[in-house]
Amino acid sequence: MSAEFREYQRRAGAAIANAAPYPQDKYSGRGIVICAGGVPYFTCAWVCIRMLRHLGCLLPIELWHLGPKEMSPDMTGLVRDLGVTCVDAVEVRKTHPVRILNGWEVKPFAIIHSRFTEVLCLDADNVPVVNPEFLFQTPEYASTGAIFWPDYGRLDSTRSIWAICEVSYRDEPEFESGQMVLDKRRSWKALQLTMHYNEYSDFYYQHIYGDKETFHMAWRRVGQPYAMPSRGIEGLPGVMCQHDFSGRRIFQHRNLAKWHRDPIRNPRIKGFLHEDECIEFLRELADKWSGQEPPPDPGTEREKEAFQEVVDTERFVYHRVGYDSRVMQFLPDQTIGEGAAAMERTWRVEEKTDGTVALHLCGDAGLICDLTEGADGVWSGRWTRFEMMPIELVPTARAREAARAQADGPHFP
Repeated sequence: MSAEFREYQRRAGAAIANAAPYPQDKYSGRGIVICAGGVPYFTCAWVCIRMLRHLGCLLPIELWHLGPKEMSPDMTGLVRDLGVTCVDAVEVRKTHPVRILNGWEVKPFAIIHSRFTEVLCLDADNVPVVNPEFLFQTPEYASTGAIFWPDYGRLDSTRSIWAICEVSYRDEPEFESGQMVLDKRRSWKALQLTMHYNEYSDFYYQHIYGDKETFHMAWRRVGQPYAMPSRGIEGLPGVMCQHDFSGRRIFQHRNLAKWHRDPIRNPRIKGFLHEDECIEFLRELADKWSGQEPPPDPGTEREKEAFQEVVDTERFVYHRVGYDSRVMQFLPDQTIGEGAAAMERTWRVEEKTDGTVALHLCGDAGLICDLTEGADGVWSGRWTRFEMMPIELVPTARAREAARAQADGPHFP
């Protein structure tokens, strides 16, 4: 085993040994936690929340997001009347610091710091089929304090994550974390370890896909029991249907077939339940909200300088290293003109706590790219999700110079 693996084993062991006890007087009641920020995920969350209320679910809901860049006052106002409290994870992080807090990492952070003792955590793109409150009353939940649902696959015995997390191999389903029911009192130590794994997502996500197996490994590492329905996923195009302990469909997780705010841009999916109601909820949302939330204006002096530099340069070569390149036009209204695509629609600059300035690209999946400028004027970094591919953003003038130099080849006396 490598020295790097041993170091992360040591850190995880320390996290377990130093985990704070469950704060008995801090949390109360039952509620739903949804993590959703930005236009695409807020659209999905709207359908999820409207369906919950349509089905008669009265549980309070917390909608967690990563600051004003993801949730505007208009968006907050839209869900307030549905019994939803919007929670800014960036603000909570100031009191409860964590090393990394991006998209997937928000999920365990929100569960831990939600005001509820017992939590139903739903992905924003999940659509319940029945009122899910009954899950808290099931014998399986009563005996374990945790319900997880199966994913399609199983971790092979050769996968490095078993050894890294010091968990003996088990031939069992991976977790599909689009829905989870947790009693924080009984699951506290496992939740703390899950958060630790996600704080070091830059390491653990190299060995597993996203947050879902961090829950799996944490529960197994500390020996915490959980329940899981025996019926596997029923797949529809772009949708993972999950079931209760009697085999009845109760959730439809649109992990690929995410909702578009424009109702007519959502293709019909045969077998998807309550589809007409969902389309009506989208029509309702379209009537109330433009869906075009502009990025925040640059605020600090460093942000203003970087913003003006990008606007003055205007055109860059957007290079997905090892894959492709295209010219991209950065407009003053913080949209991308020429070269825009589903993953790259808007841009913004942000000064970080260390004083550096990041250039962010955002699209239908929210924040997709985090770049830092080098001394040569080239912005570099990588995608923040999916393939995590390295990215270079080269001013077109510099790119042309490099291309000419390459075409001319070396010159010898």
